[in-house]
Amino acid sequence: MSLLDLPWYERVHRRLHNAGASLGAPGWFPVAMVREGDHLRIDTDKRPIRVPAADRWLHYRWGWDKRVARLQRHFSVDDLIKVAPGDQVIDIGANVGEFSLGMADRGARVLALEGDPTVFGCLSKNVEGTQIEAKQALVWKAEEELTFYSAPAKADSSIFRPPSNQQITEIRLPAQPLDALAAHLDGIDLIKCDAEGAEPEVLEGGKDVLARTRQIALDTGPEREGAETGEECERILKGMGFDVVHSQKGRKITFGIRPS
Repeated sequence: MSLLDLPWYERVHRRLHNAGASLGAPGWFPVAMVREGDHLRIDTDKRPIRVPAADRWLHYRWGWDKRVARLQRHFSVDDLIKVAPGDQVIDIGANVGEFSLGMADRGARVLALEGDPTVFGCLSKNVEGTQIEAKQALVWKAEEELTFYSAPAKADSSIFRPPSNQQITEIRLPAQPLDALAAHLDGIDLIKCDAEGAEPEVLEGGKDVLARTRQIALDTGPEREGAETGEECERILKGMGFDVVHSQKGRKITFGIRPS
């Protein structure tokens, strides 16, 4: 087995990067990796983060704050989306928890939902000691068992088969509607959703939750077997009384904002 499952050229890349960081290259941070069972722990400049694949180190070479800021910029946080201390956030498709941790650092209360069992193992470790509530949950329009395509190495795990140029494992998992998963929450200030193509079904199963939600940001890019989901999500959101905006800052995002 190669060092931490990286191909030789990525091992060289990381060594060169760490050498440059140790010499004080502006904006470069050293990235250390340690295997912890089935996961890898990456020690960033701010906090350790568990990931399912070694090539994720690339996300942290410019530091933790840059990584979180990039994610928040994709979802227009501090621009179209406003989050204040004490706000309630639901993170659907939380992956290893970077967006959730960024929201918690702002003082928000967070419910982080992740369907992939392997990725959830990383998420649960990453949020230990925080006030983030993490649940392994496949969010769908109804309570039923579905075929799930696990592809954690490229963050492509989905109910819809992802591109085949990666390792994919088919498993059967129970799915639940958002209304059941978030029934214990009252007013919701932000739902961030990256459901890898299942965004319309997430909305269909969460109409009670949406009725008490102020803002929602959905990744509606071409992840549903190559198709985008923005038009269908727009129809559902407008039917629920949201103003809808589409934007693309690295990702195709569909926003629902309650009129003030």
